[in-house]
Amino acid sequence: MRKYMTFVMTTALCAAGASTVSAADLSLQLNWKAGGDHAPIYYALEQGWYEDAGVDLDVRQGSGSGASAKALAVGQVDLAIIDTPTALQFIGNDTPIKGVFVAYNDSPYGIYWKKSSGIETVADLKGRKIGAPAFDAARQMWIPIANALDLDPDSVEWVNLQPTAKVAALQSGAIDATTHFYSVHFIYEDVLGDDLGYALLRDEGLNPYGLAYFASDDSIAEKHDAIETMVHVTQRAFAVCLKDPAPCAKALSEAVSMKESDAARELEYASRVMPGLDNPLAIGEWDVERVVADYDLVEASFEITPFDPKTAVTNEFIDTSIKYPAAK
Repeated sequence: MRKYMTFVMTTALCAAGASTVSAADLSLQLNWKAGGDHAPIYYALEQGWYEDAGVDLDVRQGSGSGASAKALAVGQVDLAIIDTPTALQFIGNDTPIKGVFVAYNDSPYGIYWKKSSGIETVADLKGRKIGAPAFDAARQMWIPIANALDLDPDSVEWVNLQPTAKVAALQSGAIDATTHFYSVHFIYEDVLGDDLGYALLRDEGLNPYGLAYFASDDSIAEKHDAIETMVHVTQRAFAVCLKDPAPCAKALSEAVSMKESDAARELEYASRVMPGLDNPLAIGEWDVERVVADYDLVEASFEITPFDPKTAVTNEFIDTSIKYPAAK
């Protein structure tokens, strides 16, 4: 099977012109510690697809979208996975980066609470304590989130927490609610059971692009062909993992010492927001008009230098023939 897939990959990449790419080093910083979101990368690494295509990909663990954006801005890495609204903020502060591949077509932001706390809907968050780290993506975007939920942004109290303390703080009652990416939704289900209340913000009217791969302008100029090859391989890995997640979860678990069952469940939940709803575009392809809408959201919420949002992303590296697999 591996020989067959390698043959398919090599043939497809040669057809795209990737056979002319000499071996090149590329570094990629994740948005966080490796999880289900990143299973396609680790599957492609395990299969040798990047190497076969002429790219030596160095994957580095992350500690938040802001930290990944900073690493990209100062040239520590060639690419980084960043929450799109966060990236737009950095671009609006004169950081020369550009989106080359979108991983989450729908927003993964979720708000979690216990029903027994008296919270029935997001409207009941008023006057409550929400716990999250200061750099939490949803906390950073709280003003537009609150506006979308018809809440006064100042009507809640934010409590600083370590990322790993969210579930325990919610369970103990130290906080009334917390925010998390939907990929770990199953953890809250396991811990809280029938007492779990939550809102996926996509379903509440707020749906900016989520995690995406950004490259620095310098890297695009200096390593254009290698980035194109890397994107093509990643597209194909996403296609495989969304259609048949089991081998991808296994590759992730073996690479980062993660329980295979956790890797599988994270990938399962992440896959519910990765393609987006009824998305006709190629895997990783941007809808530029959506980026414009995301920019409007960011500009209304943060102090940034105005820029043309259509220049913040590019589809030049996307193989438009690689589509999302049909929904099961």
